Amino acid sequence: MIGLAGLSVALVLGGGYLVHHGLDRQDVAMPLSDVQVATVAVERTDLSDSWTEAGTVGYQKQRTIRGASPGVVTWLPKSGALKRRGDALLRVDDRPVTLFYGRTPAFRDLDTVGQVGRDVRVIAVNLQAMGYEIGSQPAVGTVVRVPDVAPDDSSETARPAKDDSEREEPGPGAQGKASGYQVRLTEHDAVFTAALRAAVRRWQQNIGSQPVDGTVRRGDVLVLPGAVRVGALSARLGDDAGGDLMAVSAQAKAVTVELPMERADQVRAGQRVRVVLPDGRAARAKVHTVSTNIVAGQEEDPASGPKVTVTLGLDKPSLLARISSTPVDVQFTGTTHRAVLAVPVGALLALSGGGYGVQISAGAVVAVETGLYADGKVEITGDGIAEGTVVETTS
Repeated sequence: MIGLAGLSVALVLGGGYLVHHGLDRQDVAMPLSDVQVATVAVERTDLSDSWTEAGTVGYQKQRTIRGASPGVVTWLPKSGALKRRGDALLRVDDRPVTLFYGRTPAFRDLDTVGQVGRDVRVIAVNLQAMGYEIGSQPAVGTVVRVPDVAPDDSSETARPAKDDSEREEPGPGAQGKASGYQVRLTEHDAVFTAALRAAVRRWQQNIGSQPVDGTVRRGDVLVLPGAVRVGALSARLGDDAGGDLMAVSAQAKAVTVELPMERADQVRAGQRVRVVLPDGRAARAKVHTVSTNIVAGQEEDPASGPKVTVTLGLDKPSLLARISSTPVDVQFTGTTHRAVLAVPVGALLALSGGGYGVQISAGAVVAVETGLYADGKVEITGDGIAEGTVVETTS
């Protein structure tokens, strides 16, 4: 407790001011006509520092699709269309570009029985998922010879190698004999067998792709992780198919926030947040990801510093069913101090010597140390301050 002699406390309240010289309540400087004083008990509670950032509702995992082969765009889907495995995303030179699911993009023509790779597996898995009979595949671990030139189509699979070497380049004198190299199949590979090529022919015939020759050309399929929603179209009919074509995204919606860099260490995946929608409804949400990529500030806004992108998912996604894109407010909770002593901020008195104090009801002014400020309250500690202590505050 601070001493009585020389104590000077200034309290600014509602435009009036209150100065204590010592603790004698008769030593009060006026005016106080606008000051309303009430009492409140010191409480023990949890305080959390919270702040609000601007967010945007939109579809997740947005990306721009570029053409993979030359040609002319002859058909495009409508913006907002949902495309699943086997659907045509567009047509180039009147050949459909089909959506397949997977992780390995189509990077070459598959035109030779015996070709091996992850891209072959993408074709095999998707055709089988669409109901086409693709025949059997060599077992994982089988060593096969991958040809440099197309063998006879009667080959059922790439030929098993005679030894167990992982990969063997043809040596001198190999011309005129079986050319190519040997490779051991992994769980990620598949072989472009005669049966798989026959399945490609049936698929080409069903979708109206010409020629029906069993060759999967680079650009015939577009490989994405799953179903997509078509966004804005970049290309128009008659455009060169080698440029930007369209934006696509996942079907699910999310809230993204460009968070100031200095706040990044206060947000983590799994953290709970509160999203305020444009109609005033509050929705609970959870942080899905905090990007490790730093976004530079905007040149036109010198005060805009570097930011990181935070993605949120609502607990009830149905709340966004009728919303395609809209700004929202996102309320984050940072530091939390648990079971601390707190009073309303209006109970603080600015001491003339620096720091703060509180006026004990019908008692002395006690100097206090302040901690976390949150929700109109402040954490305090000081001599004689305990849970239930009654102090004066603004009303």
